[in-house]
Amino acid sequence: MEEKCHLFFEMLGTRLKIDIITKLKGKSLSVNEVSKQLGQERSKISHALKSLLECSFVKVKKDGRKRVYSLNTDTILPLLDLVEKHVKKYCKVCRKQK
Repeated sequence: MEEKCHLFFEMLGTRLKIDIITKLKGKSLSVNEVSKQLGQERSKISHALKSLLECSFVKVKKDGRKRVYSLNTDTILPLLDLVEKHVKKYCKVCRKQK
């Protein structure tokens, strides 16, 4: 279990992946839309989404030629809500950050 837990949280180990997940919390987006909103290269976004997809943090649907990504609302959305609750109630370090 320890190794699996490590791998799970390692998947979230970059700012870019956290930013992508945060953007997808509000609505489904294409790679181009995420790229524009985050001001990052499309290839970087695609690479990060691929790894998030492999771990089922996100889901993808084809809409014509475009692929639209959304957050896994079954497990990841509740996890984000729990993290937010923890930060607000307990994490002094996180609350200091603006």
